[in-house]
Amino acid sequence: MPRKRPGALRAAPDRTPVWLCEPGRISSLSLATSAAIRRVEYEHEFYEVHPGATEVALLRYRRFLARPGRILYPSLAQCTCRGCSLDDVTHVRDLLAEVLALLPARPRAELSRLVTRLDRGLLRRTLHSPHAEAHPWRSRAW
Repeated sequence: MPRKRPGALRAAPDRTPVWLCEPGRISSLSLATSAAIRRVEYEHEFYEVHPGATEVALLRYRRFLARPGRILYPSLAQCTCRGCSLDDVTHVRDLLAEVLALLPARPRAELSRLVTRLDRGLLRRTLHSPHAEAHPWRSRAW
């Protein structure tokens, strides 16, 4: 029976990073962009950006835009915890903006194209707030 060399025994085991162990890809995004997003979610320290947050945010953004009716009215989240706060489409959009700021150039461009398309649908179907820029809780109105 062949023996392993001493150097092979002392070598550290090759471990796959946790963010690469997630199966599949995020809907409408490439596998490379999905992996970059998962890496950012695992390595980031913000409370809102956590593993799986981007995928859930995109799903809820699409679900909000798929509602029937000509005009959509965003509703506030009932709770401020990480999961419940994604019920508010404005919070979803803020989370996507944070993730976009953290991504490398190519994944950022791909996710940005998708978010821009969703933003156009949101702007077309919601009413503009003339006081959004002056709101004390938002530094920049999106």
